[in-house]
Amino acid sequence: MTYWLDEIDLDPSDPSVRMGVRTLGDKPWLLQDEEEESELELKASLTRDTFSEVFLSTPESETAGLEVCSLITSTGRQLIPDLKDLHPLERAGLSIQEDLCLMRREEDRWILAAASLCFPSRWRLSEKIGREMSDVHGPVKGYSEFLRKKVNSLMDRLSTTPVWRRNWFIHPDPSLHQPDRPENGDPIIKSHLVLDELYLRSERQTLRSLSTSGWILFTIRVQQVPLRKLVEARKEDLVKWLATVSSDGILQKGIQLEQKEEILLSLN
Repeated sequence: MTYWLDEIDLDPSDPSVRMGVRTLGDKPWLLQDEEEESELELKASLTRDTFSEVFLSTPESETAGLEVCSLITSTGRQLIPDLKDLHPLERAGLSIQEDLCLMRREEDRWILAAASLCFPSRWRLSEKIGREMSDVHGPVKGYSEFLRKKVNSLMDRLSTTPVWRRNWFIHPDPSLHQPDRPENGDPIIKSHLVLDELYLRSERQTLRSLSTSGWILFTIRVQQVPLRKLVEARKEDLVKWLATVSSDGILQKGIQLEQKEEILLSLN
């Protein structure tokens, strides 16, 4: 199902770094599709792998985690059996396709207090846990200048009604579990291969305040398809975006300038 391709923001006039938060309206809070079985199996496998880093928490996050479990079951979804006395947020994260992050208010900032993160988009949980939002978004050029105060203000104003946003990148690696950035950057895929060897990776994110005072739940659902699918659905929009986006904007999406030219060649 690729209905979500219409949600990919290809407006070249917009700044490359912005929040883009919207109300959910009649959209579901959590998504469930034909990839559920395979993705939950992958999450379970990553949890069993001692070298994988898919769950970390700071003290006093259990109560908020229990509320997350209740929110999930209130949608009619079932949680996995709690056979290993799991932290409630880890149990919740292993039960649905979304990854889950808990943010805690600490003085004048929001910090990442716990996360079930099986499908990271090139960041490591151990480097971010316990740090404030501006540090969690550290690699994003322009975050501090444009969004730091806005994000803190948004999080302060959240209610228990979820809001959502979507970001996206283009990478040659289709792995869901991508904690590391390539040491020497992504390889350049030539024009005759880009449609099938480059992948659109998108995170559909929701945010909501919890009833547990001072806590926010941040959900991340990774969805991805070969670039060919985006071209089939929105070629004209993509060509316009590639032709007019700034150099910072293109790099923000994980696309090197040489790769941009190869993509444009493939679309001629």
